[in-house]
Amino acid sequence: MERQAPPMQDLADRYLLARRKRWFRTRPVVAQRGLPSERELLSLEQRIGCALPSDLRAWLSTVGFCDIDDELSFRAEWFNALDPGQLAGAVLFAQDILGRFYGFMPTDGRIVFFARSEPGLAVLATNFREFLQQLADRDFNVVDWADSVELTPYQWNVDAVYDGSIGSGAR
Repeated sequence: MERQAPPMQDLADRYLLARRKRWFRTRPVVAQRGLPSERELLSLEQRIGCALPSDLRAWLSTVGFCDIDDELSFRAEWFNALDPGQLAGAVLFAQDILGRFYGFMPTDGRIVFFARSEPGLAVLATNFREFLQQLADRDFNVVDWADSVELTPYQWNVDAVYDGSIGSGAR
């Protein structure tokens, strides 16, 4: 029997209830920065030129814009569609503390990591829910995860065409 993915509320609760130990106290792993309204989500979709993947939309409606473990930031200003390059149309949605971006492919929902130190990328997950599950399973440490993936070279120029061959990025 195939294992069914948990509802977004269950995954959101896992994140919202998670705590990180500090010297004298604990703190939440997720720092919420505000729930967008339905109108704001529609405006965001209009700005990026496509619908948000249903799991990402549900996350934003449930958890909102946030920081995860002071490493990964979800902000309205990070949401931008790529214009030039192999992945024109891909949408950036988050940034880590090293300034590296995370995006989704509107065609199939895959989550892609964009390196900053070199023109490279890696597919981290087949969808946003899987991305969140893997991040939680990695103790919310997106920087170590991104540092561990094998990158596929990425061409930022306008003439390059994405041939669908980027791999899973797993090492």
